[in-house]
Amino acid sequence: MRKCIRCDTEMLEGLDIKEPMYSNMLRVTRPETSGIMPKNYFGDIKAAVCPACGYLETYLSRLDKIQQYKEKE
Repeated sequence: MRKCIRCDTEMLEGLDIKEPMYSNMLRVTRPETSGIMPKNYFGDIKAAVCPACGYLETYLSRLDKIQQYKEKE
């Protein structure tokens, strides 16, 4: 559970960030299933949004992959 750093409200997590076609903006959406991922896949960029103040936070979905990569160095 993520808490908003601005107002301490529980955030809505696991949202997708998309770039609409023919646009220079990003869009936050509900998750979709995806296909086969490459070997160096570290996870999708996910978003958490505060329903009280609108604060937006991004994070990687697969922290375990980052930790495995760091251990191999």
